[in-house]
Formats: sequence, structure tokens, C-alpha cells
Amino acid sequence: MEINDKNTYKILLDENWSLEDLTEFLTLYFQNYSFIYCLETTESKYIPLRVAEILHDYELREGLSYVNIYEVFKRVIPSVDKPKIKSMKYNSPGWFELALDIKTALALAGAISIFLKSATEVTTVYKKLYKIYSDLSKLRAKNKNDLLKLDIERAKLANELNKELAKGLDFENLKQLESQTKDVEETSKFLMAHYRRLLKLSNFVRKGKASFPLDNEN
Repeated sequence: MEINDKNTYKILLDENWSLEDLTEFLTLYFQNYSFIYCLETTESKYIPLRVAEILHDYELREGLSYVNIYEVFKRVIPSVDKPKIKSMKYNSPGWFELALDIKTALALAGAISIFLKSATEVTTVYKKLYKIYSDLSKLRAKNKNDLLKLDIERAKLANELNKELAKGLDFENLKQLESQTKDVEETSKFLMAHYRRLLKLSNFVRKGKASFPLDNEN
């Protein structure tokens, strides 16, 4: 990949960083980037087909499977678009300069910005979804039947909450995700997993450790 200003992005740094901060940050960034790249911003015709195959093959009800699916997403991303550190400066302020797909980087920056503006409302939606699936999990355990689904009313409610959560995460490709999962629960679980990772990444902004410019002029 030829690295130039068009495919590099600077994440601005401030405050004190520990090695633990750095490790967590890079992991969260790549996870959020992978989600957005594979499910929203990619212009490849191959990747949506590959993602559809993955969603067909994976059983995603257990939390561990969602960790695994991020690793699968990472492997799907072409090498040319996988984030690579071009330069790093640790001062106050400093930066990470990454070589990556700039469309995805800016989409992630926009998602963080929108999420931070409506975090309270988005968290409320997340908690409602969490309660629905926590209750379903208990019902499955009580009946010793992992195949139990939401009843019609709760499925409708979950579907509406998915729309609200997607809006709060600035995820604009919900219809395609629904067509790929073909299941309201699986769609919810994807969005909820993305919420948790975007929340953790946005905490670096809240703490003054990082900022994500909404353009590529830094």
C-alpha cells in the first residue's frame, strides 16, 4: 500500500498513558474499525458475501462468540485496509498516525461523536435490550431449551430498540445486517456488542486521553 495523506488518519493524544491503556486502546480501535468496515463502509463486493457466509455459519448467542467474530472480521479485511501505525508522538499533545481506510476511520470518528452526544439515551436503550435477553436466557434455562425465541410482542419491541440503538451508534446499515442475520436476537447481539466496544473507546475521549477529528485535515 502506498501511504499518503489520503489514507492516513491522526488520532490526537493527551494526558498520561500507561502500557495497559495503549494495549486496550489499540484493541478497541481495531474492533470498532473492523465492525464498521465489514458491516458498513466497505466498497468491496466480496466482503458482504463473506460476512453473510460467516453469519450463516456462526452461532452467536454466547458472548464468547462475539469476541471471536471480531477476530474473523479482522481476517476478512484486506491487508491494504488494515490499520498500521505510520507514526506516533507521545507528548502533550501527541498522536497516533494510522495508515488505513480513511472512509472507515472517519465513520468511526463520527460514530464516537454522535454516541458521546446521546450516551445517556443510548445506554437506556441498551439496558432495555439487555433486560429482554436476560429474561429470555432465564426462560431458556428454566425450560432447558436453548432454542426458545422471543414472543411476538417482545420481538417487535426488540426490533424497535434495535433501530434506536443503531441510530445512537450511527450505524446506518441496519437493514443489511438484518438481512444477513435473519433474526432479531442476532441483530440485537451484534449491536449490543458494538455498543460495549464503542462505549469503552469513547471513554478515552471522556478522560481527555484521545480525540478523533471528524475530518482528515489534522
